[in-house]
Amino acid sequence: MCGITGYIGQRSAVEIAVTNLKRLEYRGYDSSGVAYPNCSEVKIVRAKGKIANLEMLLADAFPEAKVAIAHTRWATHGRPCEENAHPHKDSTGRIAVVHNGIIENYAELRRELKAAGHVFLSETDTEVIAHLIERAMKDGEPTAADAVRHALRRLTGAFAVAVISQDAPDTVFVARKASPLVIGLGEGENFLASDIPAVMRFTRRVILMEDGDFATITAKSVELTDLHGSPIERTVTDVTWDDEAAEKDGYPHFMLKEIHEGARTVRATLAGRLSETSNTVTLPDLPFSAEKWAQFRRIAIVGCGTAYHAGVVGKRVFEQLLRRPVSVEVASEFRYSDPLVDAETLVVLISQSGETADTLAAMREAKAKGATALAVVNVVGSTLAREADAVLFTQAGPEIGVASTKAYLAQLTALTLLGLTLAQMEQGDSAFGDLAAALREIPTLIEKCLAQEPEISVLAESLAQHSCFFFLGRGYDFAAALEAALKLKEISYIHAEAYSAGEMKHGPLALVEPGVAIVGFCTQPATNEKMVSNLKEVKAREGTVITVIREGDTAPDCADAVITIPQTHDALMPLVSMVPMQLLAYHVARIRGCEIDQPRNLAKSVTVE
Repeated sequence: MCGITGYIGQRSAVEIAVTNLKRLEYRGYDSSGVAYPNCSEVKIVRAKGKIANLEMLLADAFPEAKVAIAHTRWATHGRPCEENAHPHKDSTGRIAVVHNGIIENYAELRRELKAAGHVFLSETDTEVIAHLIERAMKDGEPTAADAVRHALRRLTGAFAVAVISQDAPDTVFVARKASPLVIGLGEGENFLASDIPAVMRFTRRVILMEDGDFATITAKSVELTDLHGSPIERTVTDVTWDDEAAEKDGYPHFMLKEIHEGARTVRATLAGRLSETSNTVTLPDLPFSAEKWAQFRRIAIVGCGTAYHAGVVGKRVFEQLLRRPVSVEVASEFRYSDPLVDAETLVVLISQSGETADTLAAMREAKAKGATALAVVNVVGSTLAREADAVLFTQAGPEIGVASTKAYLAQLTALTLLGLTLAQMEQGDSAFGDLAAALREIPTLIEKCLAQEPEISVLAESLAQHSCFFFLGRGYDFAAALEAALKLKEISYIHAEAYSAGEMKHGPLALVEPGVAIVGFCTQPATNEKMVSNLKEVKAREGTVITVIREGDTAPDCADAVITIPQTHDALMPLVSMVPMQLLAYHVARIRGCEIDQPRNLAKSVTVE
């Protein structure tokens, strides 16, 4: 979830591009850079760390260039360092590219280009774009725009791209596929950026590019085509948000914005891993051979908070797919429990930040006992990613709200991919094809759930004054209930607990009375009959019952309210059912006037034990 900015006009392009880049710092990044035409080549200046480091390299005297593109990088391919920072050049030094997204077929393209004599200077997927453009120009594409379009047509994956070339020094070429990009319109000047906030200082007239759009931008014009050169038209939007709202894409809180990024997050985590034409799963960065995997007789999953709850789902997925014993443990307990791990144990450590102190301590304890550590983590270059024996990145991008939302969905997706990969190593590429096929459809189902937000908001009005919540489920539904309860208590400050539904009668039922709400997950056909019985027990004590059911199922007659969600594979129901739970928690907290993005007493990254 990096940031792109650019400028073309009569003012100092580098200064404006870098200044606008600062307005995207909230997106998170590990390095930055800028490119601009300079005599016979494109000049690139890059720095690891904050934008201030880039400004120091520019020596307080911005070059007089009238065209520039700039970038903040959130590492996905290659560690955070100056060499991997954007922009990237071609072999001639006459072309520079910045890119957000993931090029799924970059390894194949890189091998092809190396065979043709191209030399690469970074570990990134982005660098192949510059070399593809160079090659297209050498192969006779008539214009720079044609060469860029030709190169982009060869890419598989997601991208927002900006290109400058000495062959068209007064032009910026931009394109979008599944990664946001906007064009800001000025008088005798134009701007580009990943998000609207970056251009709002200069203009509020923007073109929101759509998937497949390509634009040729000069100081006085914007020409839009598709990737084959056919003209297209897009409307101009007048932005009425204030600056703070613009950072959140118009949403009132980062948490709500991030909930609505759930479908895109799952797509990004699947990209390049789940085949678009078959049900084969491949994790290119996973170093385990089939022989190495066969050595693992046991799996231990470790995490804290939301990551632990993702692990509870992962335990059930792994046991069903792999038929090996799997434990899931809270990281803060793992280190002190003298864990039963050894060289035949795979320890899967889950963390959004990769800096969670308890999880790091658990990893070091596991490795000291001879276990193999695999990190499921969001941040490239984090301590967990560096010290683990293997890493599976979740591709969620920065998450600013303290209460994790899209990162949880990414973790569930990554764990399912891991389970499928290991199962297919043992049983062949066709194993569990139904689960792989269902996983491909999850982003669309999440979007359907997000469309229910108005109804969820109304339900929240009726629940906001309840004093206590119980979230009940069985199997995968109980795993989902754990995370749903955490979301509500984190941001609404209402007491909320998750229980396996069958356990209510063993004590917690004593707490049910008027004013207590019970959310019952009924998405698992094998246990729904028992769930209904458990819900009738709480209804008999005058609790308010809300049920979560699948489309096509009949709601229990004891339900006071019903949330209906799309059907999918049983193992994937937590990915779908969690979206309305996140929305419910958000709207209850909003109605109660709570601080949502930064709830009291909590921090985003817990770096102390």
